[in-house]
Amino acid sequence: MKKLICLITAVMMGGAWAHAGGFAQHSNAAAAAGVADAFAATANDASAVLYNPAGIAWQPGVTVTGGIGLYYRDNSVKIPAGIGPNNGTAPSSGHIYATWAPLDSRWGIGFGFVPTYQINNDWISTFGAASGITKVTVDHAMFNGVYAINSSLALAAGIDWYITRATLTQGGSSFDDNDYATIGGHAALMWKPAPAWSLGATYRSGAKVTVSGGVNQEFAFKLPDEVTLAIARDFADVWRLETDVKWTRWSALKDMNVTAAGAAVQTNTLQLRDTITAMAGLTWTWYPGSQMRLGYAYDQGANKVAGYNPIMADQDGHRVSLGIGGVIMNSHMDLAYSYTFHNKKTVTGAYAGTYRDRNQALVFSITKTFD
Repeated sequence: MKKLICLITAVMMGGAWAHAGGFAQHSNAAAAAGVADAFAATANDASAVLYNPAGIAWQPGVTVTGGIGLYYRDNSVKIPAGIGPNNGTAPSSGHIYATWAPLDSRWGIGFGFVPTYQINNDWISTFGAASGITKVTVDHAMFNGVYAINSSLALAAGIDWYITRATLTQGGSSFDDNDYATIGGHAALMWKPAPAWSLGATYRSGAKVTVSGGVNQEFAFKLPDEVTLAIARDFADVWRLETDVKWTRWSALKDMNVTAAGAAVQTNTLQLRDTITAMAGLTWTWYPGSQMRLGYAYDQGANKVAGYNPIMADQDGHRVSLGIGGVIMNSHMDLAYSYTFHNKKTVTGAYAGTYRDRNQALVFSITKTFD
């Protein structure tokens, strides 16, 4: 386990990319990735810290989940001159979560660390230096407390600490610095009104990120509010069907400008809409401790057609996923694969063209419980 934690820490220092749903990252643990992130009413491993921390109440003892995700992206735009690629890469990222719920207590706690917001876009070869290179990674540390009101209802609340790394170029201007001081908050509940039913709800507040660097330079942007509602139903003790809906307030993000002494030196005006992500997942426990998973999600893109800005470079997407998990060497191992097909989007204006995007992800996690 020590070797695994060291590997995850090293991998999480890499960059990433953006996709449908603004620049929020999905597939942050393999069990959730296998059901297209329809997991807020299940949350039965330590990744509950992210998906629904109230689920910690049903995980007695100490539970640790860690893993890595490998990503591939094929993103381009068709313009009169031909096909222009997005040269931003999609390297690996990692995740680690830990929970503790004492057997003789109604209280529990949890901690997690994962990149949850990521951009890596480079359109210079297509639109020239004025389009620039945008690399933004927002690492997310979560601290949760949970209280079980009774055997069927638990509430949770916590703090979100965001650590931002930003590298942006546009024309002759460049910016490269970090921020370690952005704080937000969240709340969640899980209710199991009957043995076969589970309901989950989470709220995560937005946060203002301000990265200062260079000579009086500043890069500021707004992380969105998020609300997720979920319901799950068990059938014949071996099937579990869950559906989740997540609303994200991207309209609060008006621009991603870099300023110097109050004047914009890199201008990235955004025309965004609030998005809905609808997810559904089916889990089959074909053998005790062993699961097969299938999922589908519709990811609504935040970019409007009018004023489309490829700094965000997201379109509506259809995500399908497959997953498998089982107990190996006293640990639960999960593997998931997802493929996202994005609808083409034709836009006019400064970055006119028809945008095309495809994403693939392979996610692996190990969960260990210490009673």
